[in-house]
Amino acid sequence: MLLWTIMPEEIVLDGFDQQRRFQQVDYLGKKVIVETKDEGKGVIVQLLSSDPHDFLDKHFSPGTEIFLH
Repeated sequence: MLLWTIMPEEIVLDGFDQQRRFQQVDYLGKKVIVETKDEGKGVIVQLLSSDPHDFLDKHFSPGTEIFLH
């Protein structure tokens, strides 16, 4: 792998070796991809929808923390 950047290598590759867990869930009637965290929480990574209005709803913004059932 070749990477040209002015950023220090330790910053660019920070967390690269950590395992991340993703899952698709229904949240408020819409399908979203979340990165699962501890204690039954998740962070929205992507909204799976064909309705453009869904992407304007702040509840589905990437980075939003949600509770998983």
